[in-house]
Amino acid sequence: MNDPMNRLTPEDDLQLKTHSILPNLMTPQGVWVFDEPLPKETWIRVNEHLAAGFGSRRVRRTRIPFARDWWDTPLRTHPVDFDDRPVPENGYLDWIWEKGEVDLDPYEGSVYRLSVSPTAAGGQIISYVVSHVVLDGLGGILAVGDTVARMDSDAPPSRTESAGRLVGTTPAQRRRRAHLADARGQLKEAGRGMRQAWGARKVKLRPRNPRPELPRLPLGNRWIPSVTMAEISMAEWNRVAAERGGTVNALYIGVLVGLYGRIGRVSDGDEVCVVVPHSTRVDMEDPRGNALSSKAIWVTYREGTKTDLGEIRRALKASLSESDVENKPAAAYLGAITQMAPQFLVPIAAKSTKSPELLCSNLGNLPQVVAGIQGKRAKVAFGLRMAATDPDNYRRWEAGLMCLCGNDGETMIMQIAGLDPDRFPTRESLEKLVVEEFNEWGLHPTFWG
Repeated sequence: MNDPMNRLTPEDDLQLKTHSILPNLMTPQGVWVFDEPLPKETWIRVNEHLAAGFGSRRVRRTRIPFARDWWDTPLRTHPVDFDDRPVPENGYLDWIWEKGEVDLDPYEGSVYRLSVSPTAAGGQIISYVVSHVVLDGLGGILAVGDTVARMDSDAPPSRTESAGRLVGTTPAQRRRRAHLADARGQLKEAGRGMRQAWGARKVKLRPRNPRPELPRLPLGNRWIPSVTMAEISMAEWNRVAAERGGTVNALYIGVLVGLYGRIGRVSDGDEVCVVVPHSTRVDMEDPRGNALSSKAIWVTYREGTKTDLGEIRRALKASLSESDVENKPAAAYLGAITQMAPQFLVPIAAKSTKSPELLCSNLGNLPQVVAGIQGKRAKVAFGLRMAATDPDNYRRWEAGLMCLCGNDGETMIMQIAGLDPDRFPTRESLEKLVVEEFNEWGLHPTFWG
């Protein structure tokens, strides 16, 4: 039978399990800075559209063993957070961090919040933060894009006519029958996954570079990850990429490998594992909240000189042509089994979780539909807000460096997050290393305050 419910995928379930241990550890966040303010009524309407849209959903739990949870419409959403305190230009990053601190509840449906403040320069700054349980970064862009498009066409908020229709709901009848059918399907999928895992038992992942235990700074029991926003001219970026025989993306990875090498976690000649996320979203009708996969490439760090962009281009090309079947480890086939795992096992499994050494996500040229509203253009940045927690957590995860970027054709804006507390203890220490590495390439970033 066709399932009448939009079920959580293994990727959704992974985010939900993470949320159960460390709520809102990693939340997608979009930021817009307008030169001129829009009236409060406009943002109230935007919020009404968001509340009926693609990102407004909640998790419904099933009592049928092995059946998956499903998505439904929310019980409650957050109102717009209007904060009338003017934000100075050198206070944007602190404001972004503050507005990302919000209780997002995937079971209730209060999974996003829109915040609005005036800028000291007479403009307006906007934050849209959303739970990673319900949306990945591109999903957030799609939710915002659909809202802006409907606002610009003067369409009313509508769950049935907007992308919110893809979320699904709960049928009035035959729910138990649907759950039993899903449970049978999941058991079959688990069996198939176990057979595939057995076939992949000899596939081994390359070991990552170990994180040195020293230095270990006295940071107390709560550390805020060091995050900055850097702007760079696309003309300058394209020129340097061409001079070095690389592409925009190869230069992006090359510069970040050099930055990673500067913190002392790898030595000259070591290969850094770079995780490059990519979307698996099929089309605009894809109902999945999280639809991401990733490729890992290995790039040689060269102390005292620049990363070889040709090596990166070859590695990226090879990663696209490699067969996933040949390179998938056994654990990658066990999504259905992981989704069935009882909650009490989650903290045990989480103890062995590792964060990427270096994650580089490039959103490319952002769709024009998310670059403004009702004819007013804005400076736009997207990133992931990493929560403050005990620095020992980030040490245990062996977290390194994470970067997300996008551009409007003229300017690239990069969110760079230093997640190693002993090597990026403060934003200032991160920005100092960014300037040193970027200047080495002939790049001249400016930072948000």
